[in-house]
Amino acid sequence: MDKQEEYLWEILNLDKDFKCADVDIAYSKIKNKTDKVKLAWKILRDEYYSKVYKKYLSIDIVIKAGFILDSIDLEDINYYNLNLLTTPVGKIIENMKDKDISNPVVLLTTGGFDPIHDGHLYMMDFAKKALEEKGYNVVGGYLSPSHESYVSTKPYYKINVYERLDLCQECVKDSKWLMIDPFESIYVKTYINFTDIIQRLELYLSKHVNPNIQVAYVFGGDNAEFMYCFENKGIGICVEREGYSEKFNQMKNKFKGKNNLFINNKSIVSTYSSRHIRQRKGYDYNNQNYSKEDGDYVIRNEGMTPLVNYKQNVNEEILQKAHEKFLKQLIELIRKAFDNQLDVKTINMEEQLKKAYSILEGKKTISLDTYYRGTYDIETSRLFDISDIQKKYISLIGRIGHDTVKNQIQKIKDGNYILVDDDSATGKTIREVMSNLPERINIEQIFLLASMVNEKIFDIVDLRDFIIGAENGGLVVRLPNEEIARSPYMLPYVSLKTRATISASKEMEFSIKLWEMNKELYQKIGGNITLKQTDKGFKRLMNYIGFNDDTLLVDICDWHIKKLKQE
Repeated sequence: MDKQEEYLWEILNLDKDFKCADVDIAYSKIKNKTDKVKLAWKILRDEYYSKVYKKYLSIDIVIKAGFILDSIDLEDINYYNLNLLTTPVGKIIENMKDKDISNPVVLLTTGGFDPIHDGHLYMMDFAKKALEEKGYNVVGGYLSPSHESYVSTKPYYKINVYERLDLCQECVKDSKWLMIDPFESIYVKTYINFTDIIQRLELYLSKHVNPNIQVAYVFGGDNAEFMYCFENKGIGICVEREGYSEKFNQMKNKFKGKNNLFINNKSIVSTYSSRHIRQRKGYDYNNQNYSKEDGDYVIRNEGMTPLVNYKQNVNEEILQKAHEKFLKQLIELIRKAFDNQLDVKTINMEEQLKKAYSILEGKKTISLDTYYRGTYDIETSRLFDISDIQKKYISLIGRIGHDTVKNQIQKIKDGNYILVDDDSATGKTIREVMSNLPERINIEQIFLLASMVNEKIFDIVDLRDFIIGAENGGLVVRLPNEEIARSPYMLPYVSLKTRATISASKEMEFSIKLWEMNKELYQKIGGNITLKQTDKGFKRLMNYIGFNDDTLLVDICDWHIKKLKQE
């Protein structure tokens, strides 16, 4: 750097021994925030790039190391959103469970993933092996797809952020350690530096999982100069790529510290690239086209039953009207999500149960349904990880507030029974329950309440799952602290694509509208319903996030709306 120029810290009126924590305060005091001032602020507030600059005193080196000037401003400095559960952690929890693990590390890589391919996954595998040979315990890994505002500027831009996320989720769904972190993609209003993503993930895992977890950043040889960032901080792992060996070897010779790992990769995997895949004939994201021949989208309407906790505070007629309005809104929302190509119908639960009781009168039954009361009832739920793709459940558990499934089964007398459930998308729950039944209990028939609908069903959902705080409403989820809670069917907690067949590209819009509909519902019934009046599972989720029992549900909705809209 030319000696006549100002050092970046001087631009912010700081001395050379400044701390990153001082930079925001110094920046806030400057009235004329020129481009030069903003650049100094952005570089020096970053734990990685400030070290690069302090050593080399060169903005050019900082830029070579991957720095980009984002549009996040001072009023947005809380954009990490650590209380908003956006990042899945279930695989890390499983990999650390009941183990005394030293040196736990989580791998992270970022990129457009337009599209994701095997090379990305192999790169992570190579990095995992290299770290474990160094004595680290790799307990998880994340691929973080880049923000739309960055990828959309590229000439190769083809599929939007939601579709990229969806394809990435599909690729890692069966992995025991790799996950997708959607934070950078859809929970920030613009693109940010990869160092920001590292720091945010470390803070998130420290808060929600384990404060000892380090995040190691994995990148390809085409970005070998990123290693400047890891000369004195963190862990950087560079994996060689075909065509970039000269840059790779140059950086490998320059950086030989404990933080810097260079993996020579001469396998066929090093030739994989998203660009090559995009060039293949026929590459496209498969958007599903729907038609009425696919069947009806059905909503099971449980009426006032899930809202029983509010009846003592709210006039029943007002509650009924608000509930009816919500149902109409949901029907229209679902129709719009399918471009009006599917018919959306409702099942009146009271009429459904009345018909079922008539058909099964005099029969011995075991019910898995929340509302149908059989000779015996097994109160059970599938447990999923929160903020995850939720295609696979962790285990079958006793419904919140009830005994274990095993203990419930022990109370059932010997005999022949009809097993009753509401519906069965895959049959896994029924099969697992039946596998736990002793030989003395014989299931001679399975009766599905949804089978009484004569029309072909495309999908069937319960209305209560979309109403926050409704009794027994929402997906049963494992929180990062391993407590069991319930989450409404909406982002960031539940995958609407998996649980309600809403397309990936419409999940966010759908979720924001649902939070707005819930806010309107609770405003219509007086606006004074608090968290302590809600389902215990939902209350547990909101308590974990940081809301106390006296928080109004209207305010909880408003908080989520602002977070999802990034206001």
